[in-house]
Amino acid sequence: MTDRLQLLVVDDSDAERELMALTLRAAFPDAEVRTADHPHVALRMCAEREFDCLLTDYNMPDMDGVALARELTGAHPFLPIILMTSVGDEMLAVEALRSGVTDYVPKSRITAESIQRAIERSIHTRSQARVINEQRGEIETFAYALAHDFKQPIRQITTFSLLVSEALAGSAIGEVEQHLKFLRDAASRLGKLVDVMSRYTLLNQPPELAAVDLDRVLAIVATSVAPYLAERGARLVSTIGAPAVYGNETLMVQVLQNLVMNGLQYNDNAAPCVEVTARVDAMHTLIEVHDNGIGIEAQYLAEIFKPLVRLHNASEYPGSGLGLALTRKALLSQSGDIRCESALGHGSTFHVRLPTSEPKRKAPAKLAAAAAASGGR
Repeated sequence: MTDRLQLLVVDDSDAERELMALTLRAAFPDAEVRTADHPHVALRMCAEREFDCLLTDYNMPDMDGVALARELTGAHPFLPIILMTSVGDEMLAVEALRSGVTDYVPKSRITAESIQRAIERSIHTRSQARVINEQRGEIETFAYALAHDFKQPIRQITTFSLLVSEALAGSAIGEVEQHLKFLRDAASRLGKLVDVMSRYTLLNQPPELAAVDLDRVLAIVATSVAPYLAERGARLVSTIGAPAVYGNETLMVQVLQNLVMNGLQYNDNAAPCVEVTARVDAMHTLIEVHDNGIGIEAQYLAEIFKPLVRLHNASEYPGSGLGLALTRKALLSQSGDIRCESALGHGSTFHVRLPTSEPKRKAPAKLAAAAAASGGR
């Protein structure tokens, strides 16, 4: 492995490719500059060796520079990629960055100094991304190990407190039994907290997205919360009937179950009720979860989605302080969002927005044509 900077230029124009190579050698005299006259050649070269930065033209046969970046990012997620184009268009730049391009430079502005800055900046950005990704992996591994290690003493606390209770059965020591019950309840809460923290960590992984039937999701939620509804004499009213959203069914079950249980738990009404409705607005499905619970003061509406934020102590209303944080994180991972409207003593309404179908990317070729027709920038 050489310590020399490894650069690859991809351009179907012989003249522009060689000019770019000369510019790079002027900017980095000690670098090894290689060239490719076709995107497929570049893909093959990247599969055979590691490059520190790739610079690609936009307009090329068979595969444009944005499509090439998308292909390369899938196989080499931390490869710095700079897109060079004679077409100036902000929408194209946005599409390029979404496809894995690190930087976007107009050919007319390229000099040895400017391209040196762009390459150094791109390499630094990708290097930082690699470090962050490695640290995230270490944190997730630590979280799983921590959750595993917590579970064993929790099970032991629960088991031995039950054994002590059985041994004391029939004895006139009710205060000890009460203390043991508090101990079991604390172990149960700790176990649930470990579970929910593990789920929160899992949401760092991108979920698989597809069409999700909201009616089916709500049916699963209704079955899950049925015992609690019966215990509280509560009602879950739903009028979904909406088209499928584009998301993840497992996460959507978690989202709606969290919101429904939130509305039932933080509720002192004699007849607790949670109503779930949905409607379509443009390209999104808007879901509303309304309850007749205790409500939330306006100054706390921005705080409730933060991890471990609790507005009440556990003796008043049980909970982990992660339910709404999990809900928001699950929705963000599905390109959705959530907000809350509430007033103290008047219940709460959670507004969820999700795409109704897979977002369609605009074809870069069309963007280029539109930019060319308007004279570019």
